[in-house]
Amino acid sequence: MTSIFEITDWSHVASFFIWTLAVCAIAKALFGSLPAAELQYRLSLRDAPRRQRMNRLNWEINNRAKWDEDVARRSPHAARQPLTDAEIETKRRELQQLARTSLGWRAFTYFMGCFACQAFWTAAAVFAVTRGVSDLAAWLFTSAACSGAAVPLLNRVRGAPSPSATLSQPGCKNCNG
Repeated sequence: MTSIFEITDWSHVASFFIWTLAVCAIAKALFGSLPAAELQYRLSLRDAPRRQRMNRLNWEINNRAKWDEDVARRSPHAARQPLTDAEIETKRRELQQLARTSLGWRAFTYFMGCFACQAFWTAAAVFAVTRGVSDLAAWLFTSAACSGAAVPLLNRVRGAPSPSATLSQPGCKNCNG
C-alpha cells in the first residue's frame, strides 16, 4: 500500500488511488455482505432488551409514572400510576448505569455503521498486512487519507449529487419548484 508520505509524483497518486479502490472493494465485501448483516442483526437482537429497558426507564422518568403500554399510548381507559421522588431517583440511577455500561457498545455500532469508519479500519488492516505497523504515523495518516478519499469515490460511483448541485436547485425537494 502506498503511504501518503511517499507521494511525490503522479505514479504515486495513481497507486494511492488504486489502493483506495481496493480498500473500498474490501470494505464493501466485508461490511456489506450477508454474513455481516446477519451478525449485525444478531447483535441487535442481543442488545434489544437493554435498549427497551433504557427506553422505558427514560419514559418513566420523563412522565413521572409507572410504565404501562396503555398509558404510553394515551388510552382513555388506562389509569396512570404516579411514581414517588425516591422511585424516580432509583430509576434515574439505573438508567445512568445502563447508559454508562452501553456507551462503548453504542460507539462501536455507530462507528461500524459508517462507511468512512469501515474504510478506515479496512485501510488500517490492509496497511498493516502490506507494510507492517512499524511506522505508526504513516499507518494512521494513510488509513485516514484512504478512508477520506473513499467516501467521495463511493458517492461518485453511486451517482450521488454534489453539494453544489443540490444547493443550486430552487424550492423544496417535495414541490420541485
